[in-house]
Amino acid sequence: MARREPLTVEEKEAIYFGKLAGKRLRDLAIQVQCSFSCARKWWRIGRDGGVVALRQERPTKRKTGALSRFAPLVADQALYWKRTYPRRGPERVLVEMERDKLLAGLKLPRPSTLAAFFKEACPELLQKRQPRPKAPPKAQRVHELWQMDAKEKMVLGDGTIVTVLQVREPVACAFLGCFAHAVQTEKHWRKLTLREIQADLRVVFSEFGLPLGLQTDRERVFGRPGTEAFPTLFTLWLEGLGIAHYFTRPGQATDQAHVERGHRTWNDWLMQPEPTPNLETYCVQLAQARYMHNEVLPSRAGDCQGRIPYQAHPEVHIPIRSFVPEAELLLFSLSRVDRFLAQFVWQHKVTKSGQVSIGESVYYVGKAHAGKQVTVRFDTKDRHFVFTHPQTGKVLKRCPSKRLDVSTITGLNPEDVPQLSQPYQLPLPW
Repeated sequence: MARREPLTVEEKEAIYFGKLAGKRLRDLAIQVQCSFSCARKWWRIGRDGGVVALRQERPTKRKTGALSRFAPLVADQALYWKRTYPRRGPERVLVEMERDKLLAGLKLPRPSTLAAFFKEACPELLQKRQPRPKAPPKAQRVHELWQMDAKEKMVLGDGTIVTVLQVREPVACAFLGCFAHAVQTEKHWRKLTLREIQADLRVVFSEFGLPLGLQTDRERVFGRPGTEAFPTLFTLWLEGLGIAHYFTRPGQATDQAHVERGHRTWNDWLMQPEPTPNLETYCVQLAQARYMHNEVLPSRAGDCQGRIPYQAHPEVHIPIRSFVPEAELLLFSLSRVDRFLAQFVWQHKVTKSGQVSIGESVYYVGKAHAGKQVTVRFDTKDRHFVFTHPQTGKVLKRCPSKRLDVSTITGLNPEDVPQLSQPYQLPLPW
């Protein structure tokens, strides 16, 4: 019959010292009237922890965790180096541990084991991984998605620093526009402004019409997707004209392969063997290079297959939606901008003075909410920003929007826009 009462301390020590004396565990189990597995358990406890472990009422449980099979000092030093350099990953922390004199001669974990330990011991030090942005769509037909980018800090023969803004049609493999701007300042050089970019695009729109989409990088003037940050005036301008704004992924220049390759194409023509002497000559040669590429030289890019771009895709001259600069304010829709803003939700932290910055404007929420996170939405009914509590959804403040009027977004004054000399039919939205 199996034994039900636990072993006494004297019986545990009898098993332990009997085994040390050379007796068999089966004989010792019979002696104290317990099972063989019970005798073996207490022998191992005494072997690993000594007599002190036998006298404990409940033996300590086996240590668990990612580094349980390593010396305790390994876990202590791993945590020390992670707290010292919280932004370093397990691979770089392991380098410090390999150089640590205290860990000399001890077995060290692999980076994957170290990463699991950090999740257990110090999850607050781990950086939250942001989801990778999706790749922008690829155009399937002409004027579906243009690419635009700027080549900066081009130094001409007379020392003038210029930036060239290029608009590229990837399906037709054509240069739609190349514009050179002198950007030299007293100290060095500057970025292109929003109004300069809008003026260049209006020239392209006038010749080829409005595209369905425009793709740019994440320069400050272009901003980031609305899911990441508040849209810039440039994005809102495109939305008001019915043009979707797409962004390349961070560090992925291949998302704009056509326009990036286009920079090298015209740069090789214009800057070799010597830089162009001045800006006036540069603009003339830039227009000539665009003409040669589009209408004279065969191209292997895209599906041109050795044909001249304009011959391979004559539909490039047929706009999807026509554009007349004088009719821009008729084409621009502020309600379309409002509907675009209403689909996003932003998280902001209130400053000590009770303010929140949205875009280029500052809104006062109240000092009572200083240091707290708030959720921001755009209400199309009254064009107000609504600040709410992120957990409860309670409305904390409603503020009228600033700098979101037609003149601020487009840069146009209705009184300064010339009147149409003849009737103009607005293009239908797609």
